[in-house]
Amino acid sequence: MKERLLKVAKWILYPLFYLFCLGLFGYLTFPFGRLKDRIVAEFAKGGKPGQRLEIGKLSSYWFTGVEMSNVKLVMPPDDPMPGVPKASDDGPAKETVIVIDEAHVRVRILPLLIGRVRVDFWASAFAGEIKGTAPVGSGGGDLRVELDHVDISQVEPIAHAVGLPIRGSATGKLDLTSDGKFNKASGNFDLTISDVVVGDGKTKLQGLIELPPVKLGEVVIAAEAKEGALKINKFTANGVDLELVGDGKIALKEPPSDSSSDLYLRFKFSDAYRNKNATTKSLLGEPGSPLPGLIEIQAPKMKSAKRGDGFYGWHIHGPFKKLKFDPTTSDAPAAPPPGAKKGKGGAAASPFPKKPAAGVSLPLGGSQAKEHDDTPTAAPVPPPAPAPPPPQPVAAPPEKAAPPPPAPAPAPEPAPAPEPAAPEHQAPAEAAPEGQP
Repeated sequence: MKERLLKVAKWILYPLFYLFCLGLFGYLTFPFGRLKDRIVAEFAKGGKPGQRLEIGKLSSYWFTGVEMSNVKLVMPPDDPMPGVPKASDDGPAKETVIVIDEAHVRVRILPLLIGRVRVDFWASAFAGEIKGTAPVGSGGGDLRVELDHVDISQVEPIAHAVGLPIRGSATGKLDLTSDGKFNKASGNFDLTISDVVVGDGKTKLQGLIELPPVKLGEVVIAAEAKEGALKINKFTANGVDLELVGDGKIALKEPPSDSSSDLYLRFKFSDAYRNKNATTKSLLGEPGSPLPGLIEIQAPKMKSAKRGDGFYGWHIHGPFKKLKFDPTTSDAPAAPPPGAKKGKGGAAASPFPKKPAAGVSLPLGGSQAKEHDDTPTAAPVPPPAPAPPPPQPVAAPPEKAAPPPPAPAPAPEPAPAPEPAAPEHQAPAEAAPEGQP
């Protein structure tokens, strides 16, 4: 019996030992340098022109992952976003560099058994940590991203979007669930940025004037996603220098960079900040003064964004890769007037009357709009052309005009002709007495 067990063990242990050695030495001798070059090349091939990825070191992480250090993502300078004040006009625009001190990515083994690919990631960046789980491919699954005390002053794209230096500590969480399509995801998003300050008192706004630091305090954002639509339920900041309110929605799409926003943001400087010093008085206008501030004179869009309640309103819309900033004085898209009837497709019915009754003509002619009728009809017959007016005699040139029937011209007075002289003293025959021939 013992000999039989040893014989069976040989056929089991030897293959297992072979597979162990194959995996061990393959793991130790894997060409991670070649893998790093391949990752950089694939990024350059699929990224935007001018972008490049730099990886200082790439090595193994456990058995199914890789670890990277000193990673840099370099992005070319973009054109300034419309409506966003440029921080400074000194010199050409610079490249944006995102630095990740250390990161690792690992493929989960258990989901592979059911045909799904899911990866766990972690990164030490921006003086904080970013971690989460993401699905790969069309298998679907949960997307989870967590931020822990990320210093937004080190995130250069945010400073470029705002137009001035900004600092604060961000903590938040994103949870989305989908069946493989990101544009159908549902979940929640919560973000809190504490001790937010915009400006440093040194950077010139549009290269003209130095803006004193603006304290926003704590910025809170809360949103809920349903069927690919992320609705902003809360977007507020009540700082001592500035009040911020926003709402709107984000349409999630694939890839995420194609997601589009439709946000309405409004902010208002406090009277205490506007009276802070001579610079703020001239830049924002002194409270109670009818004269506009320098910022409204220098930037016409700021004047267009000024509302009656003192807030500046902006509409942020378009895809993430090319956002547009337009001034607006409304809080949300204009809604149809109350009581307006809905037409087909949810559109408001036309307030104009339908085609007038037969025999009534409009001063500007008949409408060319098609009448919508639920009953099938034959091809529309064009309205009959108006009957031509009755023919009128064509006026001929004066020289050829037929003269109207001439009135009997007075006969020329003939020369005194001898008239049959009646005998003067002869009684006319008519006067003969009756009964006489």
